[in-house]
Amino acid sequence: MLNALAIRLRALRWRAQRWLRRHPRVHRTLHAAGSMKGEPEAIARGVAIGLFVGLTPTVGFQTALMLAACLLLAGNFPMAFAASFVSNPFTTAPFYWGFHELGERVLCALPMISRRPNAWFLQGPGDELIFTVIGSLLIAGPVALLGYSLTGRFLAFRARQRARKRKRRKAE
Repeated sequence: MLNALAIRLRALRWRAQRWLRRHPRVHRTLHAAGSMKGEPEAIARGVAIGLFVGLTPTVGFQTALMLAACLLLAGNFPMAFAASFVSNPFTTAPFYWGFHELGERVLCALPMISRRPNAWFLQGPGDELIFTVIGSLLIAGPVALLGYSLTGRFLAFRARQRARKRKRRKAE
């Protein structure tokens, strides 16, 4: 299973690198801002940014949002790009449906809103959009934090493994 995950990550990294080769100005800007660093902290921030943006209803301008966030937070852009593939053509419809349902249930469960809201901005497509955005933010925030934490721990574990291997090789 880990081998399949490593293969998948390599493929996603290749896609991100190919995209950056086609956009050399963006590549230079990311390097200048430190968003191409391979440090564990930057990689973990990149994963968190990618998961957060990938799990919000921002299809069409996800890359621009990830670029801006990686520049502001010094996150690793290729990892953000790879992590944002959590949202893809196969998962978008179920995600958006789930986000809408969660947002509607949460907003309608609030004590100040005992039934479906009747405010002018919640009529027609407005309520659907607000429910979807609220639901996605309720999911994206915790998932991004979890991704940040797990990525940091995984990278620290891999660093300890490599250090042990080097130590064993040096001892031989």
